[in-house]
Amino acid sequence: MKIYTFNALGNTPVELLWPLRPKNRDKAFEKLIAETSWTEVNSLKDCDIAIYPHKAFSPQDLTFNSSVYDAVQKAQNFDKPLIIDATCDSDIPLNIPTANILRFGLYRSLKQSFETERPYWSNQKTKSDLESLAILPRSQKPRISFCGTTSSLGKWFKVGKALPMPLIKTVLSQGKTSRMFHIRVQKGMSHKVRETAAKLLEADTRIDSYFDITNALPDYYHPDNIYREKLENMFVENISKCDYALCVRANGNYSGRFYMALNAGRIPVLIDTDVTIPFENKLHLVKVPVTALDNIGDFILEHFARISDRDFIEMKKENREAYNQFLAPDKFIPNYLTKCASSTGKALSLV
Repeated sequence: MKIYTFNALGNTPVELLWPLRPKNRDKAFEKLIAETSWTEVNSLKDCDIAIYPHKAFSPQDLTFNSSVYDAVQKAQNFDKPLIIDATCDSDIPLNIPTANILRFGLYRSLKQSFETERPYWSNQKTKSDLESLAILPRSQKPRISFCGTTSSLGKWFKVGKALPMPLIKTVLSQGKTSRMFHIRVQKGMSHKVRETAAKLLEADTRIDSYFDITNALPDYYHPDNIYREKLENMFVENISKCDYALCVRANGNYSGRFYMALNAGRIPVLIDTDVTIPFENKLHLVKVPVTALDNIGDFILEHFARISDRDFIEMKKENREAYNQFLAPDKFIPNYLTKCASSTGKALSLV
C-alpha cells in the first residue's frame, strides 16, 4: 500500500503512521511495524491513501487543529481517501464526511458513517501481563473487579459529581444531551456512576467484589504521574482475581478498562452511556444501561446463571482471542487502512 503522510515528522503521535516512523515506539507496536510493508510516496496523486500526520485535537488541552481542513482539500483535489486521527476525550462534532475519522468515545446515537471507534491500546508490559493471566474456572458466585479512581480535582468535576443521580443517568444515557455539558462536568458525573456502581456491588451479597479505589494516588492520565506503573500493576493484580470487570466511562465516552478486560480474558460489565463498541458482535459482555444502574447486580446474576461451567471458560477465552484478532493494533490498523483505501469517493466506517 502506498501512503502519503504530508511529510510526517519522526515523532508523529498518529499510531497509523508508526510503521513508517518506527523509531522509539512502544513494543506493543513491534508486531505491527514488523509485519507491515507499506511504502511512503511523496505525492498525493501517487498514493493509495493519505494520512493526516497530527492528532486533530491536542491531547493536552483538546484544542482543534484547523490545518486538518487543508489536508481535506488537498485529498479531495486528487480524489484520494484520507484518514484523520481525532482520538481524544473530546466529543466535539467533526463533520467531514469526505474523510475517514477515528474517534474515542463516539455516541452510538450520533455516530456518522464516516466515523470509526478506535480501541484503546495498553503498553507492551501491561498487555503482556494481562495476557499471562490464567482463565479462572467458574466459582459459586460471580466475581467482579474494579481498580481506579472515583475522584478528581477541579470545580467542574465537583459540579458534575454533585448533580443528582436521576439527572446524571438521563444526561449520560444519550449523546445529544451529554454533549451539552463541559467535558469535566461529564467526568464528574461519570465518576459518580462509578462510585454508585461500586457501592451497589459491594452491598450485593450475591456477588463477590474486589475493588481497589485509587483516590489517594494521582490520576493515571496526568502526564507527570510517577505512579503510573504502580497503577498498572494494581490493575493487573486486581483483575487477576475475577471473571467480570466493571467498566465505566470517564472524561470521554469510552473505557480503557473495557479493552484491558478483553485482553485479560475477562467479561466486561459495561455501563452503557450510549457507547459505540467496535466489533461488538465478536465479544461477550454484560451491558447495563446507565438508566438501569440500580439493577446492576441482577444483570450480572442473569448472565452468570444462564452459562454452563464450560461455556463460561470458553467465553472468556474467546474475548481474549477476539481482542488479538480484531482490536490489537497489528490487526485493527492494517484492516482499517485496507477498508479506507478501498473507499475512494466515500468514507467508510469499520465496525
